[in-house]
Amino acid sequence: MTGYVETVLTITPPDKDVADLLAAFLAESGYDTFQDCDEGIKGYIKESLYSDALVESAIEALPIRTSSVSYNNKHIPFEDWNRTWIEESFSPVAVGDDCLIHSPGYKPDKKVGYDIEIFPVMSFGSGHHQTTYMMAEYLLDEFNPGETFLDMGCGTGVLAILASKLGAESVTAIDIDEIAFENCKNNILLNSAVNIEALLGDSAAIDGRHFDVIAANINRNILLSDMPAYAGALNPGGRLYLSGFFLEDTEILKNRAAENGLVFETCKTKGEWASLKFLKP
Repeated sequence: MTGYVETVLTITPPDKDVADLLAAFLAESGYDTFQDCDEGIKGYIKESLYSDALVESAIEALPIRTSSVSYNNKHIPFEDWNRTWIEESFSPVAVGDDCLIHSPGYKPDKKVGYDIEIFPVMSFGSGHHQTTYMMAEYLLDEFNPGETFLDMGCGTGVLAILASKLGAESVTAIDIDEIAFENCKNNILLNSAVNIEALLGDSAAIDGRHFDVIAANINRNILLSDMPAYAGALNPGGRLYLSGFFLEDTEILKNRAAENGLVFETCKTKGEWASLKFLKP
């Protein structure tokens, strides 16, 4: 299994806006995890995807020039990186009053309606990130028993598992990343979610399939590219939830959705991140 490259980006003087922009640019280039640090921000990318040009182009793309940015890298074996992340970062996440996302070894203080055990191999999808949290909120507030559900870019599978626990008739979870796909399958077993089908692939995997509800928590460019596939796979009257992007990206996504016959309904925000809900007439 491939290792990871840890990139430490030093921002002088420190600037949160610069850190957020760097994270957004690097996420579009394959970085899948970020952590704040004293220097500025740490990003993690699979070793096979890394190049200096990715980091340098992200720095060059910064419209804000009030800070200087430098970077350095180190190699981290996958097992060590994931173990460290779980030990240091994966504390339980409560979504509302009735949903708790936690590691297998954690013992909750009280029973909740939706208890989800996740052994994560990436931070996106554990519930800690604002985008996953907002998507889980949407499902808790609006999902109806008996609906069919697609978790596109499923990561750990946490949204697929939540939909299953909420009474979905059937659930499909898809990710293009083989590590995420295998982790999702393991988490499905961990939660005894027997009605979830996990698939390895991209939006082509949903060709000919139809769903009442689709959640896609990816990044702006993939969402823009795959919008026709989502619209085509959504049943009339169905709901599409999108996240994985910054608030400033909402208008371009709303326009793209409208081009594909989807009607914007609501927008959630958490920090600088956003989540959008669309309906198919």
